[in-house]
Amino acid sequence: MLSSVEKRILVLDSDPVARHDMSGLLGGYGLTALEAGSFREMEQILRETQINLVMLDMMLPDASSLSVCSRLLSLPSPPAIMMVSDSGEECDVVVGLELGADDYVVKPYRPRELLARVKAVLRRHDDIRPEEHIREAPEAYGFDGWRLNVVTQELFDPRGVPVSLSTAEFLVLWALVDRPNQVLTRDELRQGPPDAHSRPAPQQVNVAISRLRSKLDRIEGGAHLIRTVRHVGYIFATRVERVQD
Repeated sequence: MLSSVEKRILVLDSDPVARHDMSGLLGGYGLTALEAGSFREMEQILRETQINLVMLDMMLPDASSLSVCSRLLSLPSPPAIMMVSDSGEECDVVVGLELGADDYVVKPYRPRELLARVKAVLRRHDDIRPEEHIREAPEAYGFDGWRLNVVTQELFDPRGVPVSLSTAEFLVLWALVDRPNQVLTRDELRQGPPDAHSRPAPQQVNVAISRLRSKLDRIEGGAHLIRTVRHVGYIFATRVERVQD
């Protein structure tokens, strides 16, 4: 069960009124909310305390959303991330999720819905299977000439050419190659391997699968490595080797 009093949420928004309103709302439900109006203020707070969730407004005065997400995901214990924006356009939602966010909130938000989604993100972020950490994690996976390095988050095709991956694409592919020839549900793909420090949001999985197929298809037949099992999920249909680089 989620213990809200133990969670610290950082509201990162350049608008002081919006920042104060969201902090007050979260605090009214027993959540501990801290405020920052810029990337610089966020860095100061991160040096002083452990943050469990960042409510990240997409418009900041001194940093892009991409750079903020990259910074947060590089932390030893990355917090969950919820993007907050005035725009509800689908393209903006997809961009926000691909930056590494766990969920996306559009202003004006409904208080009860916001609270429910905050708690859901915190639960997902804490849903770790510690017993599985006992096994030694490989540094890379090899399949059909491809190589996925999970330390550097790099994918190389059979010709040795690097293939760029978004955070969500990397996490979904990692989950697939970690359990090849097994049917994985969307939720299992979102959970990822136990060694993953972050997880894609549920909305990201289908987009990531589609884009991974397109990228794998640069080598003939690559798109068929990820197969759909109707009404169930997906399967990575090839032999995968776990190797130490």
